Amino acid sequence: MSKIAIIAALQRELRPLVRSWKPATLTHNGRSFPAYQHEDLVALIGGIGCHAAQLAAQAAVAQYAPQMLISAGVAGALMRSLKVGNIITPNVIMNSASGTEYRCDQGGGILVTAGEIAGNTSKQALVEKFHALAVDMEAAAVAEVAKNAQIGFRCVKAISDEAEFLMPPLQRFVDAEGNLQTGRFLAWAALRPQYWPRVAALARNSQRAAQALCEWLKDQLAHGLPPATVVTLERAEFLEAKH
Repeated sequence: MSKIAIIAALQRELRPLVRSWKPATLTHNGRSFPAYQHEDLVALIGGIGCHAAQLAAQAAVAQYAPQMLISAGVAGALMRSLKVGNIITPNVIMNSASGTEYRCDQGGGILVTAGEIAGNTSKQALVEKFHALAVDMEAAAVAEVAKNAQIGFRCVKAISDEAEFLMPPLQRFVDAEGNLQTGRFLAWAALRPQYWPRVAALARNSQRAAQALCEWLKDQLAHGLPPATVVTLERAEFLEAKH
């Protein structure tokens, strides 16, 4: 039994937090997830994307029966005012594909969950459509699992790439299970010197974001992070499209 289960996409997002936690492997419905346990906390690494996050969140609920799920990780800024390492705790999570809106009674601002790693063009489109602060790829799925399980939910994201950052084409190196094939990406980038400054900057910024995220989590978990209740809405334009 765990009071809180944290769901992240990549191990490096939570490494500063779970460094001294007990490592484990959780297997659920034929899929295995790296897990870390500490007292009444557990952290699961699900992989990139909604499907991977959904499976990890469902595994956490089935195995640990937590009182709250936290979707934690890095996110891309959609607003120029957000800088690398800034923390956001949105109270509205939008699924960009379905139009489902997850509203919470804790936090503030809008996060949009997209189906791919957002570059400059897609970021601008998301701003125009959703007026969100930032974009990730997992939070909506975790919110859905929390709602269905009738347990608490929170979302916390640290900015790893600012609004105008020129993102390398990382999406092509994410496999079907949500794993980032880092070796393949680095081999690809090694042959393209024009990407070297961006790759180096992204690595530095992601590390900085992970450190800020984990410091926030450590502080908030130590002082009792209140859960939020999740309700869902569907935007009118998506409902009209369905009909």
